[in-house]
Amino acid sequence: MYEAKPLFLILAVLLNAMILIFATMQWLVFLPEGVSVTRSRMFEIIAVTSTVSNSGPVGGGAAVGLHLLAKHGGLGHSVGLSVLLLDQLVEGLAKIAILLLGIFAIPIGIQYRAVGGAIILGVPTLILLLTIVARRRHTLSLISQQTKGFWGWVLRTLTNVSVNLQVLRKPKKLSATFILALLQKLAEALAIMCVLMAFEITIPLWGVLAVLVAVNLSTIVSITPANLGVFEGSAFLVYQALGIGSDMAITLALIQHIVYLIPLAGIGWIISSVRSLRVNRSNPDLNTD
Repeated sequence: MYEAKPLFLILAVLLNAMILIFATMQWLVFLPEGVSVTRSRMFEIIAVTSTVSNSGPVGGGAAVGLHLLAKHGGLGHSVGLSVLLLDQLVEGLAKIAILLLGIFAIPIGIQYRAVGGAIILGVPTLILLLTIVARRRHTLSLISQQTKGFWGWVLRTLTNVSVNLQVLRKPKKLSATFILALLQKLAEALAIMCVLMAFEITIPLWGVLAVLVAVNLSTIVSITPANLGVFEGSAFLVYQALGIGSDMAITLALIQHIVYLIPLAGIGWIISSVRSLRVNRSNPDLNTD
């Protein structure tokens, strides 16, 4: 049995909990002008969305997040969808940043470049599509008025969403959300360091970056709730590549995932258990649907 220093594990949990704080700040910036939600309410939405994302079926977090933004936040589905799209966009940019840093900084041949290619190709495509939608909203509106049936509904939805993609038209706001996304990755990296310190394991800083990149890219291919198995496997392979024995490597991977899930899945569960979220709240001043 390996003995760990509890203080460092507690610190790792707290650092991972900071991800929710930064994400709350990020989603508040995503909101279009004239639309507001209290910080506490947005934190509730983030926390419960994170709980479902890290414990429920694949795609469940996005569905719950959209519903909570629309109803509990009183934003409507168009604003909610725009927030989720922007979140995925900025998250992708942050993953590209750490992936590129990893490619240049990590001296060992960890084979995650092929998976990373999906991000490098997919995120710019999403940026292009959302930018076109954001800047051609008047054209979309005219076309949607002339189109009926299913495609008319799709175009009207895109038109409503495009109105709320203001962050893409404001570089300073987009930069602020990107910095918040990077801070989330930094908190996660520091938590990884704390787990290593708890077991008195020393690896180079680029090794911490390698683990961070691996577990972040694992979410792209994961089809299991909470990324179970894929997360541990990705971290385990990197730890072995760093020269850590199999038993210790699997221990580190398991503990690392546990201290990640405690705040990312546990806080939302506590919130939803202590108080039921109001999902029938509406704001008459918003005309976004």
